[in-house]
Amino acid sequence: MKNFIFASILFVLLLTVNAVPHQLNKRAITFGPCPTKGTGSIDPLNVTIGSDTPKPGTSESFSISGTLTKKNIVQNITLLEIAYKDKHGQLIADPYNQTFTDSINAGNDFNASLAVFPTPELPDSYNLEVMVGDPLNGTTRLNIFACALATVG
Repeated sequence: MKNFIFASILFVLLLTVNAVPHQLNKRAITFGPCPTKGTGSIDPLNVTIGSDTPKPGTSESFSISGTLTKKNIVQNITLLEIAYKDKHGQLIADPYNQTFTDSINAGNDFNASLAVFPTPELPDSYNLEVMVGDPLNGTTRLNIFACALATVG
């Protein structure tokens, strides 16, 4: 009888532990400042993403805000870019670019909300970069003014 009671208690404890949600499996994506290269400084961005983990083939919503301290946002020129990169910094898919619809002088806050193209197939570990900048001399590269980076996995 004692063995039955002991086994029942262990069984109930096992069920209770398995019923608790495992937060380690589903972590919120947290953005921080991008590392700076050279002597230039890049302003930080505040970024929140609509879901804890982007799912391939679905659109993802982003909310971006910040204050540029040195550069102005120029209507229809300055870009907001979102890029998925592997752990080596190589693009996983083409980045998403959108121009700003209003000009904003340096020192003023800005906010942008957008839904991004379908999320690409992602590896277990990747980086998510959100950047604000102007195109460099007609290329697809940016002169980055502000940036936020999240490492996933």
